[in-house]
Amino acid sequence: MIKQLSVLCALVTGAGLAVPDARADTLVRTARYTTVAPVATPAQADLLHVIVRIQFPGHVTTVRDAFGHLLSRSGYRLAPDGSADPRRDILLRSPLPAVHRQLGPITLQGALETLAGPAWALVTDPVHRLVSFELAAPYAGGVQP
Repeated sequence: MIKQLSVLCALVTGAGLAVPDARADTLVRTARYTTVAPVATPAQADLLHVIVRIQFPGHVTTVRDAFGHLLSRSGYRLAPDGSADPRRDILLRSPLPAVHRQLGPITLQGALETLAGPAWALVTDPVHRLVSFELAAPYAGGVQP
């Protein structure tokens, strides 16, 4: 069995197809000719790199609403107001641009950064699974909350 799997891996590799970087004895058979390495996908290992495609419903009208909707099933949430840059409210109160009503396919991180725009830097707390934004350095001078 292992020898057959090794031959199959060699054939697939020779055909130019990608084979997970795992030894043949650690692969799990999922179908007659299909094996996979029993490891998390990159998106499962880093939740912000999951690919999303989203169309915001009509009731989502502000950037805050869009962040909430986007993060709702991600495992992450928006950091509470008291622990974030007080100027972040400028971003959160902003109306959701029409061009942003539909996004993807894009990573979750990319979607958050797109919604925020270039003036805002994404800040993450992977321990508590929080995301927030602070003004990027070129924009930080002189902006009051």
